[in-house]
Amino acid sequence: MIDFVNRKYKALSGFDQHFSNRSSPSRLILQIVTLQFFYYLTAFILFFITASLIGQPFDAKWLFSWRVITVGTSLGITLIMLWLFDSLISVIFIMLVIGRSKLAWDFAVTVHVINLMFAWLYDGFPMSLTWWLLQITSACIMVGLGTYSTRWKELRDTFFEGLIDPELGQADCMIPNAQEDHHTSSHSKAKGPSSIDEQAKQDVIPMHTIK
Repeated sequence: MIDFVNRKYKALSGFDQHFSNRSSPSRLILQIVTLQFFYYLTAFILFFITASLIGQPFDAKWLFSWRVITVGTSLGITLIMLWLFDSLISVIFIMLVIGRSKLAWDFAVTVHVINLMFAWLYDGFPMSLTWWLLQITSACIMVGLGTYSTRWKELRDTFFEGLIDPELGQADCMIPNAQEDHHTSSHSKAKGPSSIDEQAKQDVIPMHTIK
């Protein structure tokens, strides 16, 4: 059982080392695309559910237009709250997809830069102060909580690796020691009778000495 666990652990370690090049451009691009996809997917789900609840048809401009982000209407306030909630949920994706505290702020800012580009292409350069304040607040949420959550994940992984490695090492050492003790015990038992016979021969007193 211990050998089986050890083999599985080494296999996982080799798999992680195979994909350990976290700074490769292809990997970074894939992470950016994945994080941006989940950012918009979460917003779409939140907006679609809200539109169904309030009885309004869903509109794509809720995702890409900066003109609807305003505090002058109930829809604008609702969208602001939903975008902030989307930022909180995206922290989970930063922890799962990125997983590194040193890169969390970079990816969080990249998400909002790409969002700015989409808003610019969809409805012109954003001229709304409310929209800019929303982006800054959302970026601060994702940077702060994303860095904290990824750092916690790194510390947790390091802690459990420190627990697993010594246990496997001790388990490997215990097996040879047990085999060595068993061999020594068997060897001692094998020598036992011959030692007793030699002691008995030494204790016998020759008959001619008695005479």
